[in-house]
Amino acid sequence: MSTRSFLTKKFKTKNFMNKYISKILFLFLVVSLTYIGTSCKSKKHVLKESIKEYGFSYLYARLLENQIQFNYLNANFSLVYRQEKNKTNLRGQLRMDSDSLIWMSFTPLLGIEAARVMITNDSIKFLNRLNKTYFTGKFELVDSLLNTTIDFSLLQSLLVGNDLAQYDVNKFRSSVDNGMYRMTIRERRKIKRYIKKGEIETKVLVQQIWLDPETFRITRIDIKEQGEDENKKLQVYYSDYIYVNDQLFPSKIRIEIKSQKSIFIDINFNKVDLNKPLNFPFKIPRKYENLLLMPND
Repeated sequence: MSTRSFLTKKFKTKNFMNKYISKILFLFLVVSLTYIGTSCKSKKHVLKESIKEYGFSYLYARLLENQIQFNYLNANFSLVYRQEKNKTNLRGQLRMDSDSLIWMSFTPLLGIEAARVMITNDSIKFLNRLNKTYFTGKFELVDSLLNTTIDFSLLQSLLVGNDLAQYDVNKFRSSVDNGMYRMTIRERRKIKRYIKKGEIETKVLVQQIWLDPETFRITRIDIKEQGEDENKKLQVYYSDYIYVNDQLFPSKIRIEIKSQKSIFIDINFNKVDLNKPLNFPFKIPRKYENLLLMPND
C-alpha cells in the first residue's frame, strides 16, 4: 500500500498536487540551493590532478573537524520531486534546533502553505492543509510507512551534509576515487547510549563517503542496510558549498532513493541563517480530522 493511501484514508484528491503532496513530504523526511543572501559567499576551487593518499583515521578526523556546527538553522528552499513520469515542484522553509527538533513548511508554487511537519527525537506531527487533516505519533512510523532505516539523527545529518553522529565506525578503509577521497565503512551500528530504553536496535548500515580533497566536506554518501540488495539504497549528493558564518554549507542536495521505483529529490536553498533564535509554530485547527495511520499506534 502506498504512503498516500495511508495519509488520505477516505479522502479523494482534487488535483495532481493534492494527490502526491503527502507522499512527497514523507519521502523528503527520509532523506527528509542556488542564490544565497548577503551572509553567504560561494566556495569555488579547482581540484588537483592528483591528490595525496591518506589513511582512514586521518580522513575521518578531517571530516569531523570540518562539519557544520550550529544551534539553530533557518533556510528557505525549492524542491523538485520525480518518480517515473511524475514531477512536482515545491517551495518551503526548514528550521532546526540542533539534535532536538526539525520543522518544515511546504508551499506549492501557488504560494499557499500545503503542509507543515514537526519532528523530534521520538515524535512526528504532520499537518495537511489540503485535506484538513493531521497526524501525531511516534517517529518510528516513518520507518514503517516507507520501509526505510531513517531516524532523527540520520535525517538531520543528511539535511546538512554531516556524518552520522550517533553511529559507530567499524571495518573501514579509504581510497582515492576520481579526484575525491572515498571512505568505506562496512559496519555502522547505533551507539548504545543513543538507543532508547526498551528499544532493540538490530540494523547495521553499510556506508560510503566521498570527501572533497581541499575542504574535507562530503560530496556524496551511499547508505544501505547490511544484507540488502545493492540496488536498494540511499544516495545523497552535495554540491555548490557556500560559506555561512565562516562554515561551509551545501547549497545543492540531490537525493536518490534506489528501489523498484526510484525516486529523485533535488533541493536548492536560497537563504541560510545560523544561530538566530527561532520559533517552531505548530497549531492544529479544531476542525481538522485526526488520521489514524496504523491501528494500536
